[in-house]
Amino acid sequence: MTAFAASQLQQAVFSLLKADGALSGRVTGIYDEPPADARPPYVAFGEGQVADASVKDRAGATIRFDVQVWSGEASQMDAKEIMALVDQVLGGSTPPVPGFDVTEIRLQSATVVRQFSESGSLYRGRLSYSARVFKAA
Repeated sequence: MTAFAASQLQQAVFSLLKADGALSGRVTGIYDEPPADARPPYVAFGEGQVADASVKDRAGATIRFDVQVWSGEASQMDAKEIMALVDQVLGGSTPPVPGFDVTEIRLQSATVVRQFSESGSLYRGRLSYSARVFKAA
C-alpha cells in the first residue's frame, strides 16, 4: 500500500504544481526528473521516503518528499521567491488522490545552498514536505 500511495500522491502534487499559473510562469519547467538539457529556473522532485502509519482500522502511510528549486540567478532571492510559490501551492493542501485520503501536506524544512559549476554559482532550494495518507474507506 505504501509505495502505491507515494506514487499516487506524487502524481497529485505534480498536477497541483503544474496547474499553478504563477509558478508555471516563473520557471522553465516542472519535472519528475529534469531532462539533461533543462535550463534553470526549474522545479523538480527530489528524494522521498515512505513509512507505515496505519491505525487500528485504516491502512496509512507517512510520505516525506522533497521538491527542489534550481535557480537561474546567482542570487538566493531567486530561489527563495520560487520556493515561496511552491509552498503557496502545497503548504496545508489536501489534494485529491484516487483511493486515498490525504490529511494534510506540511512543510517540514526549507534550505537554500550554493551550487558551484564551471560557469559560476547558482542556488538550489529544497523544500521537504510530509504528508499523511490513509486508504479511502
